[in-house]
Amino acid sequence: MQQSAAACQWTDVPTTMQQSEAACQWTDVPTTMQQSAAACQRTDVPTTLQQSETAYQRTDVPTTMQQEAQVPAPSFATDSPQQTGTIEDLGAVGGSNYPTVSGSSGVNVTYNFPLEGPGVPAPRPQQSQRPDQDPRWTDPSQEAGKKTRDVLKGVYKTTCSSVKLLPGVDNDQMHIAGINTKVQFKTREGRAFVTGQEDIITSTDYSKIFRRRARFGELIKRLIFFGTGIVGVSTMFDKIAYDWADETSEILNGFKLVFLLKMCALSQKSDLVDSTFDQLLGKKSGIEKDELDQFILANPNEVLILLDGFDEMKTKKLNAASFGSILKALNRTVYKECLVCISTRPSHLKILMPLMSLMSETLVQDPCTHVEVLGFTDEDVNDYVQKFYDKDPDIGKALIQTIEKSNTLRYFAKTPVLLFLMCLLWRKSKQLPKTTSRLFTEAIDHMFTRKHLSGYYASNTVIAIGKIALHGLTSANQKFSFQEDEFEPKALELALKAGILTQQRVIKNKSNNNIKFMHKTVQEYCAAKYLQSLNLSSTVGLLTRVKNKLNMIKYQRILNQLCSTFEGVVSNEFLFRFCCGDNEKCMMDIVNLLDRKFNKDRPRYQSSVIQAISRNCFLESQSAKVPLCLTSDSLIPSTIEVFKNDDFQSLMYLLEIICRSDSCKMQLARVTDISISRVSAVSDLAFVLGYMENLRSLRLYRCSSWNGGHVKILSSLKCNQHLTDLGLNISSRRAVEWAPHIKHLTSLNRLELACQALGWDSMEHIASAVANMPKLTDLSLATNVRLGGTVNLWTTELLKMRHLNRLDLSDCSYSVSDAEHIIATVADMPKLTELILAGNGNLIGNAKLWAKELPKVTHLNRLDLGNYVLDPTDIEHIASAAGDMPRLTDLILAGNRRLGGLAELWAKELPKMMHLKKLDLKHCSLLPTDIEHIASAVGNMPRLTNLILAPNWKLAELAQLWAKELPKMVHLKRLVLRECKLTPSDFEHIASAVCNMPSLTDLILDKNKALGASAELWATALPKMRHLSRLDLSHCNLTPSDIGRVTSAVGDMPSLTDFFLAGNPGLDGLDELQSRLPSLNVHVETHLS
Repeated sequence: MQQSAAACQWTDVPTTMQQSEAACQWTDVPTTMQQSAAACQRTDVPTTLQQSETAYQRTDVPTTMQQEAQVPAPSFATDSPQQTGTIEDLGAVGGSNYPTVSGSSGVNVTYNFPLEGPGVPAPRPQQSQRPDQDPRWTDPSQEAGKKTRDVLKGVYKTTCSSVKLLPGVDNDQMHIAGINTKVQFKTREGRAFVTGQEDIITSTDYSKIFRRRARFGELIKRLIFFGTGIVGVSTMFDKIAYDWADETSEILNGFKLVFLLKMCALSQKSDLVDSTFDQLLGKKSGIEKDELDQFILANPNEVLILLDGFDEMKTKKLNAASFGSILKALNRTVYKECLVCISTRPSHLKILMPLMSLMSETLVQDPCTHVEVLGFTDEDVNDYVQKFYDKDPDIGKALIQTIEKSNTLRYFAKTPVLLFLMCLLWRKSKQLPKTTSRLFTEAIDHMFTRKHLSGYYASNTVIAIGKIALHGLTSANQKFSFQEDEFEPKALELALKAGILTQQRVIKNKSNNNIKFMHKTVQEYCAAKYLQSLNLSSTVGLLTRVKNKLNMIKYQRILNQLCSTFEGVVSNEFLFRFCCGDNEKCMMDIVNLLDRKFNKDRPRYQSSVIQAISRNCFLESQSAKVPLCLTSDSLIPSTIEVFKNDDFQSLMYLLEIICRSDSCKMQLARVTDISISRVSAVSDLAFVLGYMENLRSLRLYRCSSWNGGHVKILSSLKCNQHLTDLGLNISSRRAVEWAPHIKHLTSLNRLELACQALGWDSMEHIASAVANMPKLTDLSLATNVRLGGTVNLWTTELLKMRHLNRLDLSDCSYSVSDAEHIIATVADMPKLTELILAGNGNLIGNAKLWAKELPKVTHLNRLDLGNYVLDPTDIEHIASAAGDMPRLTDLILAGNRRLGGLAELWAKELPKMMHLKKLDLKHCSLLPTDIEHIASAVGNMPRLTNLILAPNWKLAELAQLWAKELPKMVHLKRLVLRECKLTPSDFEHIASAVCNMPSLTDLILDKNKALGASAELWATALPKMRHLSRLDLSHCNLTPSDIGRVTSAVGDMPSLTDFFLAGNPGLDGLDELQSRLPSLNVHVETHLS
């Protein structure tokens, strides 16, 4: 960390503005106005304006919606709040597929720029210059650079000055200066993403975009931008080019040249200079290609290259031997010091960075930074709708509420064009269609109708262009950009007129236009309609029957291709849903195919996802006929988990249909566990709960319910004799209405009431309800913040619940006085063995006032004081109190981040707690220097056998400093280093330390993703830990190659009996492991807690 800080502390560096000014100090060159005047006196030299008009002939064909609504843009406008985003900053290394953090804590980064880097000129002799003159260009390449700069600035001020937020609407162009969106960063080094704590930025914070540094201080000069929204990556690139031309950014002013190239006109052989002339400069610019190239090579730190649309590049199969200078620039073969940014859709990230898919080569070399353009936030959506309905705000408010209830609608609303469609349909009928496919059908019909085209034209045109859309989606590398000659001329004409397709001319002096669908989801809709059209069963006429037969064969082949992989099914979910729209036959085909391929012998996660997609397809069909597989054990499983409104809606539709059948009771009796979160209006569930006679667990988290919905749910459960676990998130403060219904649930063992609105006056009703429920041993009242400050009014109610073993009072804003009352009360609850007071931040720094009451609770086994409850000064008082609690064996101090870096002050107090067997210090921001003091203290606690140090990310990459302290803990049997961002080099030091800990039998290293794809660096250290009996490497991104190396190593660990490998992508390599070590228990579904 000190090295990183030192790496950034450059001295005697001019400010950014000074650098920018210095960058432009070339002498004895006439001003732009003088040049323009001179140019006009020559017949063969066009003016800058003339160059601008001819250099970049790009035509955006207006579409229907561009002629329709004039709605002011939300936060993209200059008078709107800035959107914010997240930067995940630098650390060490993590896994190859998931972002992880190893090391650094830096959130507030101070950018001290070195003399070299993107946008910073290379040193050059100072030259004299009069104040009224531009700098003098000393050679032809400098003159070429200046001419290029002038032309490019004219081009960008013309072609990049506005953006169409709403395709199809005239006069909707918004000036680019008002565009501002949300971006999120992930930095990648080596084989891993390197992330840190979050920082808030906007897309125009160019200092943080272009000044990001790698681990050792060097500037990162390769950035990958990706996103799917209309106001997305292309718009962001346009804005960068415009802001450079407009000279409004100090950071961008440091670049002498900015090249913005559209990759739909490029191939892998394309040359940077040639493409610049093709797309931007033209043949009559008066600039020599070789001189421009010389200028770029002489000034690489002052050149920014923006490559827009990698997924649209002409070449689909790359061959490094054929690369031109553009792709060579990406992999740093040429133009190494230029700053290169490339944009793509998420589907093509693996092609740009194949290491993400465990391949050996990479096009964009590390270090690089991923920049995700996130689009509209919820606040933007609200602002947009309110401005759309500014004359009738109540209608707009109703639409906002409708959108908020559906995850699908919220997803669509992030894209302005789709949000606009919803606004139009809502204005028409004050409601949205109940299925996604009907929403798009009505929206596209509306687009055609506004152009006076009938439904016949709409249907035929959608099917005709859908053939091309489907080809693009099913190609090896998904295709989203097309040429005119790929479409039927009449269908292309009508689709462009309606606005479903858009066109853009990129290459000068060529008539071919680049064709795109207005949004990826629209491309999926059109593809689905074409796929539907193949699934016909007409028996009229021989030729028709033959044609339909051939189409059916094609239909089945395409479905099999789309369902060939789990990842393919997930990425094509909307295509499947659209295909099932009001089409029972297609729904049956798709759902049955998914069941055959994915609901047998698959991991539970994959099966759950396929179940949700199948239910969504059934909902889209609006069929009353349920496929047999949807009523089998595979899709009416014992456990139902729903995490969003759309999945809940499709589940309820399925359950409603099932309840109409004669076998309803038998089917629903299979259900034993239901977990639902982030869903509104869960009261719809009440009518089916009565049929689930074997239901054991019902948990409703972050769910709202109107019109007494929770009362209905509780009432429907009163006859259930098996329900043992109930969790409710009730927003109603009137416990008098719903609490009495709980007393009928006499089989309950655990009750969680995370109600937030729960106040002191509710406790009487809750206590009365559970007082006569002797089986209830576990009560959670966590997150009920209104209980704080009023404990003296309700603690007596706790005494009615003397049968409790566990009481959770976390995150309730308790004061010191509250804590004293609670502890004094639970002292008279002799069966209570576990008390949770975590997250009550008002107690921090005040343990000397309330901890003295703890010894009164002599029957406690486990005490949780985690999450910002303690600081270093509190440990002395806690330790003294716990030392007088002989039954206390487990102490949870997790999440007390103020303890980090200060163990020297507090760890010495730990040995006072001689009875402890387990100590939890996860998420305490521990530093390597802390481990020495903790290990010394734990070494003097002979009963302590279980220590949890995970995750403490600041230990990452530094095990050589702290692992050597571990052997001091001679009594330790179990050590947890879960999700510590440990690297292969860390593993070596930890293994060497564990070798000298003969009592240690369990080592938990799961979720250390940097160990993935690198076992050749650490697996050989495994045999050092010969005495381990249980080793957990779950979710470590281990590849088949890793599993093979681990197999060889664990064969030399004679005491190992249990090996946990769940969640690793290389589980296909387990056969060799199990054949070589048949007595070893390999766990692929579960891991140690």
